[in-house]
Amino acid sequence: MKYIHLIISIVLLSMLVACGGSSENPEQETSTEQDTSPAPFSFAAISAAELNTTVTSETVTITGINTATNVSIVGGSFAIDGGDFTNSASTISNQQTLQVQLVTAPTNNTETVATVTVGDVNVKFTVTTKEAPASAQPTIIPAPTGTRTVDINYNVRHSVGGIDSFDRQKFITIHSENTEHDWFDNDQFSRNAANEQDDLITHFLDGYDVYLGRSTGGITWHLNQILEDPARPGFVSESDATSRANGAKWSYNNLPERKQSAYNHEDRAVDMIVGAQQHPFWPEGTLTKGSGWALSQTNTTEEPLGTATGHYMAQYFSKFFDATPNDGIRNGQIKPKYVEVMNEPLYDLTTVRDGADRVEPADVFRFHNTVANEIRKNNDDVLIGGYTTAFPDFDKDDFQRWFDRDKQFIDIAGENMDFYSIHLYDFPTFKNSERYRRGSNVEATMDMLESYSLRAFGETRPLVISEYGAQVHDHIGQGWTPIRNTHSIRATNSMLMQFMERPDMILKTIPFIVVKAEWGRNNGVPYGPRLMIQKFERDGEGAGDEWVYSDLVLFYQLWSDVKGTRIDTKANDLDIQTDAYIDGNTAYIILNSLEFDETDVALNHLGLGNNTITSVTIDHLTTKQDGTSGSVIETTTYNELPSTVELDAEATMIIKVEFGDDLSIDQSLTESKYYSDAHIEDINKDEAITVNINNVSVPSQGEAVLRLAVGRTHSLSLTPYVEINGHAIAIPEDFRGYDQKQGRTKSGRDNFYGVIEVPVPLEHLSQSNEITITFDDDGGKLASAALQVFESSIVLNRFTTN
Repeated sequence: MKYIHLIISIVLLSMLVACGGSSENPEQETSTEQDTSPAPFSFAAISAAELNTTVTSETVTITGINTATNVSIVGGSFAIDGGDFTNSASTISNQQTLQVQLVTAPTNNTETVATVTVGDVNVKFTVTTKEAPASAQPTIIPAPTGTRTVDINYNVRHSVGGIDSFDRQKFITIHSENTEHDWFDNDQFSRNAANEQDDLITHFLDGYDVYLGRSTGGITWHLNQILEDPARPGFVSESDATSRANGAKWSYNNLPERKQSAYNHEDRAVDMIVGAQQHPFWPEGTLTKGSGWALSQTNTTEEPLGTATGHYMAQYFSKFFDATPNDGIRNGQIKPKYVEVMNEPLYDLTTVRDGADRVEPADVFRFHNTVANEIRKNNDDVLIGGYTTAFPDFDKDDFQRWFDRDKQFIDIAGENMDFYSIHLYDFPTFKNSERYRRGSNVEATMDMLESYSLRAFGETRPLVISEYGAQVHDHIGQGWTPIRNTHSIRATNSMLMQFMERPDMILKTIPFIVVKAEWGRNNGVPYGPRLMIQKFERDGEGAGDEWVYSDLVLFYQLWSDVKGTRIDTKANDLDIQTDAYIDGNTAYIILNSLEFDETDVALNHLGLGNNTITSVTIDHLTTKQDGTSGSVIETTTYNELPSTVELDAEATMIIKVEFGDDLSIDQSLTESKYYSDAHIEDINKDEAITVNINNVSVPSQGEAVLRLAVGRTHSLSLTPYVEINGHAIAIPEDFRGYDQKQGRTKSGRDNFYGVIEVPVPLEHLSQSNEITITFDDDGGKLASAALQVFESSIVLNRFTTN
C-alpha cells in the first residue's frame, strides 16, 4: 500500500512542476546578470620623468564588463578610445580602450599618482621625476625678448599695508621751503636778476601740484646767532633763544609784500624735514660764526656727548615755530614734522678723515641717541631719525661697511629712531664708470634695512629718503648742461617708481632738486641740480640774465596730473616698471624703462566692462642720447586705447585715458611682505643656505615673489638652486635694472649687490616655510630674504608669452 502512495506523490509533484506551480520566476532564472567589475588591468609605472611635464600611460583595453560602467579619476585625466582627455566622470563599455595622463612634480625624485576607478576597481598610474644631479641646477626663466607685455586690471584695487592711493605730498616734492629766498627775485639771492615767470612759487607749486620738502639752512643760521648761556658754558642761552624765536616769528608774520605769496603755500609745507649739519653741531670745538662760541664737548654719564646739541635743537623746534597752527592765527612758520639729527655725518667725520681726527661711527650713533632724547624733552610732536647716510654701500668690502656703519647704527640707535633717513644717488659718470643704484640695488638696500630692524628689535622702521637722484661727477665745475639734467631725470623717475611700490614703508621722498642755490656757487660756477637757470646759461651770452626753468621742470610737468586709487599692473619684464591710478573717469598708466635701448611694450587692457573711451593722451619723457639736445616731453593723442607703445631707453611715459563713465574698481589685490631670519649668510659652493619665513597668510588665489638680496663678484652665478618646502623653484635669468657689470658704454659697479625677484606658485607655500638656496660656486653673501604675497579677490589674467 505504501508503494501506491509513493507513486501517486511522484505523479502529483510532476504535474505541479509542469503546471508552473513552482514559486521561482522562470524569466529570472534564464536572464544574464549585469557585471561592472572589469577584468584585472594595470598601468606600468614610469620613472626618471622630466619635471613639471605631462606624461601619458600606455593604452589598456577594458574587458570583463557587460554594461556601461562608471569611470572617474583623481590626480589626473583619462581618455576613452583615443578621445580627449578629461577629469570629469564618464562611462566605459567592454572592449573600449583607456589611457591616463598626469603632470609630473616640479621637484626631483618626486612621485605623482593618478588613480582611475572603473566600476569598483581602483588602479594607479605612478610617475616619478628624475633624480637631481649631483649638484642641483636651477630651472632658468629666460629674460624676455622682443615686445614686452604689461597687464592693466582697471577693476582691481592694489593696496599695500592699507594704502591704496597716490600721495603727492609724499612723492612729488622739491628740496625747498616756502620762505626760501630763491623763489623771489631781484635781490642778492637771485644775482639781482628777475624771474621770467611772475610769482614763481605759485606758478610752480600750484601749476604742477608740488609739495615742499626739506631745509637745512635755518636751523644752522640761528645757532650761529644765538648767545651762549653764561651760567652753562657750551649751551645756548634759553632766554636768548626765546628772544630770537620771537623775532623769527615776527619776521615771518610780516614778510615784505613781494614775498607774501609764501603764505599761500603753507598747506604744502605741513610735513617738512629739517636737518642739522656737521658744523657747528658736531661738538669738536667749531665756533659759531655769529657769536663765536662752541657747543659743549663734555661726554659723561650725566652729560653724554651731544647733550648741548640736542638742547639747542629742542629749543629751536619748541620755540621758533607756530605752536598752534590750526587756531587760525599765524604765529610763525608751521613746525616741521621730521627731524634728521645730522645730514650725512660719516662722510665728513669718518670717511675723509684719518688718525686722531677720525670719528668712530659708534660715537656718532650714540650722539644720535643723546640728541633725540634731548629734543623729545620739549617736542612730542616731531619724528626723529637718522643717520641720513650719504652712500649706503652695504656690500662694500664684502659687507664690512654694513657691519661697521649701518648695522651698528641700528644696534645702537635704531630702536630710538622714529625713521631711518637715507640718500640714494646714481653715479652715471663716476671715474669712467656707470654706477647705478636704480633697479635691483635700491631694492636690496631698502630690504636690508627693513629686514635687519625686524631681526634686531622686532619692528621695521619707515624710511625718509630726503635726497635722491644723480650725481654727475664728470660735469662738476662745468656749469649747467642739458645732459646734467638728463641724468637727474632718468634717475629720479626710475627711483620714484620703486619708492611708490612701498607706500606703507616710506614717509617722504625728496628728489635733490633745489631752486637756484646761489649758496652753492663755487668759484663762479653755479650749483648742479637746479630748477632755475639763467637764460644765458641755456642760450648763450646776450640772451639775458632772467631766471628760467631748467629741463628739470619736465619731471614735474610729466607727473603734474597723476592722482587717484592704485590699480593692479604687472610687466613680464622687471626692466619695465609700471604703475597705474584711477581718478573717477580718468586712468593714469605709468611706464618706466630701465633698459638702455628702446623697446615696444604691449598693453593688455582688462576689467573695463562696457566703458567707452573719450580720449587718450600719451606724455613720453624721452631722454635723448646725444647729450646735447637734452630731454623733452613728446605728446600724442588717440581716440582709442593703444595696444602697443614704443618706450624710449631710460624713458618714462604716462598714458592718460579718459572714459565716458567713472571706472568701477570692484576687485582687490592686497600685498603683504614677510621677512626671513637670514642675515649676511656666507655662500659656499653646493652648500644649501636654509632660511625660514613663518607666519605667512597664504591666500587661496593670488601671487607670490621670493626676494633674495645677494652680493657677489661679477664672475659668480646669480641663479641659485632654490627649494621652498621641498619644491624646486624656477629662477629668472633677468632682474631689475642693469647687470651692474656693464653700463650703457662704460663699466659698472665693482660687484653685484641687488635683489633677485623669484615668482613662487602659491601651492608651494604654507604658514611656515623652509627655503634652501644653493649656489654652484664659492663667494659672496646672501644678505636678506623676503616673501611678497599678493592676495587677489579674482583670478588675475596674466601675460603668457614673452
